[in-house]
Amino acid sequence: MITKVPCPAVEKDNNKNMGRVDLLDSLIALYRNKIRSKKWYHRLVFHFLDMIIVTTWLLYRRDCEGTGMRKKEQMKLYTFKSYIAEGLCKSGKSLEHKKGRPSSTIASEYEEKRRKGPAAPIPVPDVRLDATADWMIMAEKKGRCKVPGCTGTPKAKCRKCDVHLCFTSISNCFLRFHTE
Repeated sequence: MITKVPCPAVEKDNNKNMGRVDLLDSLIALYRNKIRSKKWYHRLVFHFLDMIIVTTWLLYRRDCEGTGMRKKEQMKLYTFKSYIAEGLCKSGKSLEHKKGRPSSTIASEYEEKRRKGPAAPIPVPDVRLDATADWMIMAEKKGRCKVPGCTGTPKAKCRKCDVHLCFTSISNCFLRFHTE
């Protein structure tokens, strides 16, 4: 004889949310941190960082779907992690505090240029505008200036951003690139 036993509310709640935990674990396993350590707290910290990044990416995807962005336009998890890593590695404290709304003319012009054809990547705005460790170095080869509208081919480039920029008495694309 079979007796029906009602499912407790705790078990129903657990079963309902288990799918999210499984999704989180599977996404963490895709690009797990390869750093190995004998210290238990290192492994714990790296696991928490992975959890935070994956959870943030899931929130990003949910927000993108809410705004109607297509899946092809959304960042993949690997790209999202790379974007965060690049921002953390190259970011620093701003030297001067600006007042008013920041101008995004360089970024908007660059996006317009990218639509016309292939373009070399430029760093994310957080890195480009942080005013830290931006130094001109001489490259082995000349390259096109990355400021839209400039037709110069300088041999100098920014050490941190790894882009060729003009730095002459006529046009100071280096300053314009790192402030606009």
